[in-house]
Amino acid sequence: MRKPNGFAILMLLASLPASALTWDQGDPLARWRSSLSAPPLTPAAVPVRPPSGGGVAGRFDSYVLTLQWSAAFCETRPNLPECGDRDPDRFSAKHLTLHGLWPEVAGDSSHSYGYCGVDDATRALDRGATWCRMPALGLTSRTMTRLTEVMPAVASCLQNHEWYKHGSCSGFAAEEYFTRASDLVVAIAGSGFGRFLEANAGRTVTAAAVLAAFERDYGAGSGSKVKLTCVKARGASLLSDVRLKLAHPLRPASELGKMLLSGGEQGNCPASFELDQL
Repeated sequence: MRKPNGFAILMLLASLPASALTWDQGDPLARWRSSLSAPPLTPAAVPVRPPSGGGVAGRFDSYVLTLQWSAAFCETRPNLPECGDRDPDRFSAKHLTLHGLWPEVAGDSSHSYGYCGVDDATRALDRGATWCRMPALGLTSRTMTRLTEVMPAVASCLQNHEWYKHGSCSGFAAEEYFTRASDLVVAIAGSGFGRFLEANAGRTVTAAAVLAAFERDYGAGSGSKVKLTCVKARGASLLSDVRLKLAHPLRPASELGKMLLSGGEQGNCPASFELDQL
């Protein structure tokens, strides 16, 4: 095998994009605000894995961005690792957090499209009890730090499930996939809609007020594209999930409003519900 010469190596290094991300030790939103204006990432090759009957990467129509209100999630699953930290100042205490960014095929309401090129042995480990035994994703420490804050279920290795089932079909490498997903969470947290949720954590709000706050950021009628899901706990209805359907290919997170699509799914939240607090 011929060894690459020094000039070829230098040209390869010069072509790599420099990170536009800067870090701040204070507010987690400030740490990533500069990343929202970074140049858009382009799809990169998914690591080659033996096919085993899963989907084919890139053959999908849209994305579903699934966000979680962590306090409500932990009301019904208090023993999970991510539910042990009750710090009221953590990001997840007052902001929506990342569950997943799912490539979706039109008409596939069960979100079964997935596992693109993922081998049988890895798929067999895709259960909550064995997520941490799935092959490591090789994410950089920077990305893992961001992801740990915006996706508390990293404590249960949820990122492995999300990558192998969903991210493997996105056409992005794992690093870019989770960077994109994290940027969307941070953009929403920093929006007027995100600040409305933050200000009302621990209070009862109306669905109309929540959707009105969303529309103030993303345009008249955009509230009809939001799916709000609630759970029952302590005799109250608690917001648990927010789902948004996004166009493919993804735009930068700062252009979220331009990506919104009608989801066609109705949420189950009543006219008023609680934004549970850790």
